[in-house]
Amino acid sequence: MRNLVFGFGAGVAVGAGGCYLYLSVVQKPEPRRVGRGGVELDHPALKHGVPETDIIRVYDGYVAAYDYRTRNPKWVAEHITPASWSGEANRERSEFFPDPEVDPRFGAKLSDFRGSGYDRGHMAPAANHKDSQKAMDQTFSLVNISPQCRNAPATFITTPHVTSPLTQAGKGFNRDYWARFERFVKELTDVAGDVYVITGPLWLPTQQQLEGAAAGGAAGSGAANGAPTSKWTLTHDWIGKPPGLVAVPTHYYKVVLADTRGDNNSAAGKQPLRGNKQPLPRGTVGVGAFVMPNAPIDPRTPLAAYVVPLEDLEQVAGTSFFPALLGDSRRREAADVAAAGWRAAGMSQLKPFERLTMKQAFAALPPPASSMTIDVEASTSGTSISSSGSSAAEAPRPPKTPAGSGVVHICEVNACRLPPTDFFQRGSGGGGGGGGAGGGGGGRSSSAPSSRSR
Repeated sequence: MRNLVFGFGAGVAVGAGGCYLYLSVVQKPEPRRVGRGGVELDHPALKHGVPETDIIRVYDGYVAAYDYRTRNPKWVAEHITPASWSGEANRERSEFFPDPEVDPRFGAKLSDFRGSGYDRGHMAPAANHKDSQKAMDQTFSLVNISPQCRNAPATFITTPHVTSPLTQAGKGFNRDYWARFERFVKELTDVAGDVYVITGPLWLPTQQQLEGAAAGGAAGSGAANGAPTSKWTLTHDWIGKPPGLVAVPTHYYKVVLADTRGDNNSAAGKQPLRGNKQPLPRGTVGVGAFVMPNAPIDPRTPLAAYVVPLEDLEQVAGTSFFPALLGDSRRREAADVAAAGWRAAGMSQLKPFERLTMKQAFAALPPPASSMTIDVEASTSGTSISSSGSSAAEAPRPPKTPAGSGVVHICEVNACRLPPTDFFQRGSGGGGGGGGAGGGGGGRSSSAPSSRSR
């Protein structure tokens, strides 16, 4: 009996060991190959390869995601410090070039811009990366370039996405308002040693009212019977030659994050605070999101009118921005509440017709609901939010970001005032793109015979 029990126990042990060996060695699953976005590369549907729709390129001063379909960057991320834009690099030595890693079938070409009426617009401005000639030269890669509107003729203009006195006589975008905006962003290194920026194009639709018959019969009856009364339409230009056409964005965005928590803040503290800036409290992060039409903008338009809540921008861009920091719901809510207040304050400075036109052009980014509670207090500077810095007694007091979240809206630094229109003539340098008297924003005239910048 004793031998029987011993034999049974030995048999169980051998059997268990055999099962373990079989499961751990013979049946051990091989590790799955996982690609970008968590795609299982060993999936049978991908036997002959994963479809490629974009590419991410890493350069010294920026990282870009390039979209093969539109032949535009999806987004361009850069890190700006007081040192990065204070070097001796010279854009006169730089030339535009197609990225060698981008399949030529899916990339924009230098010839696409010539005679198109659009500038080669930098997303990461060249002037942000003067710490080395190499870093500046790399900003001229076409993965960092998008077709941006040049100066307008001395007449009112009409574009598919905006028609307004805000886009009028002789005013520009790439070399004017956008260049001033780039300078505004760059000078945030006065108050934060580390400034992170994500820039990219947008294609925003507009809403058109349907005629009475299309809306459900007799005029006005569409809404009553539940039929649609309007439709969304997207219209934009293309440049180049088919089939490799380059899409012209209707709008551009920038998301700005000014971080006071890094080691570079000692250098930032030594810089003079230009433009009546207010220092950011140590340990806080300034956040702001902006969307502008790819069209000439009247220089008097307040920058605050182009402030948008981050949540809304992420939805229309299909992109999550700075998720490691702004994924926190409390930070995001505080920043977006402040953004709604700044946008409302900026819109209030426009004339009634201008406000109506702005709302139509930004229908896909609707203004904040009137029921939203916004904490509006007097800023420490006590100044208005005019884009040019001029006083405006009728303007509402600038809003303050709700306390306790560790973030403040970036407009609180200097009430969202842009540099003056002649900033490039005052020895302060270009906004980062070159190409014309405006000195900034991303590219010389595309009708010139050479790709060398001016």
